[in-house]
Amino acid sequence: MRKIDSFTFYALIAIWAFQIFGAIGILFWNRQWFINMTPFTLLMYFLILYYRNWGDRKKIIFLLLTFSLGIFSEIIGVNTGLIFGSYEYGQTLGFQIMNVPMVMGIIWVNTTLICGTIANQAKVQMPLRILIAISLMLLLDAFIEPIAPRIDMWRFDHDNGFAPLSNYITWAAVALPLQTYFIFNKLKFDITLSSSLYISQLLFFAALYIF
Repeated sequence: MRKIDSFTFYALIAIWAFQIFGAIGILFWNRQWFINMTPFTLLMYFLILYYRNWGDRKKIIFLLLTFSLGIFSEIIGVNTGLIFGSYEYGQTLGFQIMNVPMVMGIIWVNTTLICGTIANQAKVQMPLRILIAISLMLLLDAFIEPIAPRIDMWRFDHDNGFAPLSNYITWAAVALPLQTYFIFNKLKFDITLSSSLYISQLLFFAALYIF
């Protein structure tokens, strides 16, 4: 059994506490206050994931590459409708440049990192690990998309605000070079934190959808 150190222990408490109380707060308490905490929460998750990884050059390149490509693709997408479909961002994710919240870069980093870390546990060839990682990203996005318009994250001009199929196809296309870099370079992040953040996010958005 893997021994959990003190940082990981408290980080796990923070992840699950923010997800559980965030869902409860949005559903049953001060909805808008908890929604407004979204950018802070996403930044906290990023800092937890990178806490011990600032000294690794390949991980810094991954961070810069993923943040930059994520923001660049979102700027093209939201201003032209050529990537992901026709959509616009709300106010929940905070400060924007060219109609794109800067925290979207953090979302791309967090999502790519945790899904790549989970996929790297699979004892299969690299192309299959890349496919698993992209599939995990798409699954998480599928849980987020129905909730995003409800909490003013983003909204598509399609089917009452829900994401079209093209969104998932282009998400996979953007994710492909990012996951290829991640898995080819065998980047190692904490699997306990990554898997907990992935599962807790699935449960968070599932709870908001059900209730």
